[in-house]
Amino acid sequence: MDKFHCKTKVILSGEKDFFGPGIYYLLEYIDETGSIQKAAQKMEMSYSKCCKLINKAEQETGFPFLNRTNGGKSGGSSKLTEEGRRFMERYHAMTEEVEKAGQELFNVYFSEYQ
Repeated sequence: MDKFHCKTKVILSGEKDFFGPGIYYLLEYIDETGSIQKAAQKMEMSYSKCCKLINKAEQETGFPFLNRTNGGKSGGSSKLTEEGRRFMERYHAMTEEVEKAGQELFNVYFSEYQ
């Protein structure tokens, strides 16, 4: 077993940090469940915190990540927009590339410690 390894995290920033692994998984869970509330529960976060994260990302990118339907008797629902889905796909692809590059650099600089 390796003694230690390299971990990478991709955070996108504008005026402030607005997109990273947390909101990526939040949006993925919303896509799975159709619900911000259910995704918030799965992430063990408050509904309002999740909404703030989504709103911040939408403000920074200038487009909506979700099409939202307000609740009522039948409850609300949320669905990823096509632009939101494309953004997530690009983030995921970039993260995989950064992780691969990070591991390669780790192997160059720290292989003797393994």
